[in-house]
Amino acid sequence: MGYNVDFVLERDVPELTGKVVLITGGTGGLGAGAALLLAKRNPAKLYITGRNEAAAQKIIKQIHDDGSETEVTFLPCDQTSLASVKQAADTFLARESRLDVLMANAGVMAVPPGLTKDGYEVQFGVNHVAHALLIRKLLPVLDKTATTYGDARIVTLTSLAFILAPRGHGIVFDELRTPQNYWFLGGFQRYAQSKLANLLYGRELARRYPNVTTIVIHPGESNTSLVGNLSWYHKIVVFLPNIGRFLPVEQGCWNQVWAVGVPKDKVISGEMYEPIGAPTKGYTQYCLDEKLAARLWDWTEEELKAWL
Repeated sequence: MGYNVDFVLERDVPELTGKVVLITGGTGGLGAGAALLLAKRNPAKLYITGRNEAAAQKIIKQIHDDGSETEVTFLPCDQTSLASVKQAADTFLARESRLDVLMANAGVMAVPPGLTKDGYEVQFGVNHVAHALLIRKLLPVLDKTATTYGDARIVTLTSLAFILAPRGHGIVFDELRTPQNYWFLGGFQRYAQSKLANLLYGRELARRYPNVTTIVIHPGESNTSLVGNLSWYHKIVVFLPNIGRFLPVEQGCWNQVWAVGVPKDKVISGEMYEPIGAPTKGYTQYCLDEKLAARLWDWTEEELKAWL
């Protein structure tokens, strides 16, 4: 790509002195990579969520071994359980009155059919519903931070895989509480549906909460554990369309790191950016469907009502 990580950090991410950053899924993959890089810019506090405390402690040790003095905290959070997500949010709010960056990074991809503990199709539940609850719980502190300090942002990860979202629907609302075990591409279409939801929800956040900057990013294709753990069939689906486009693993998180540091007057809230910082040209008809986005928002609000 013509540049290295030190250049990306120096060019795109200013010092984060005094700032508080929360990264979901920060114990591995892209989230861990982002945590390691952002810690070099010295935020006051960095929270990483996940289920594996041993993995979290490994990342925390690496951050400190690299010389960062950032206070790093592991926040246990199982995104298959809304009770766990609520607990993580409540724990954060009990400790902090400031949040500058919420990076909605955690996710699953092309996993076998199944349901979350709350009964949602597992990819939609983990990738969208859990993040929506966390975002809604933390929006007041994000809004307060934006008002006080002039900037707060949500960085949410989507994927160009949304091109595979169910034709004729985009999102099949009536069956989100089933395993949806039917489409030809199966796990990838369920994944695509959830990634479309991430994008649409980000666009609605930008419209409804303009005080907070929402940046939707496609990280690009890299051989993280999400890809490495796929079946051979699903690996073929990922690799064949992306021959010559795969990023080295260490570059997979660069776009979301860029989104943390880019001046807010250089981006349009609610829009999607591809690596690194390039406005997407990959929108489908569903991505720009305002009625679908509004329906997703209303559906999500109803589902989260008991947890807010």
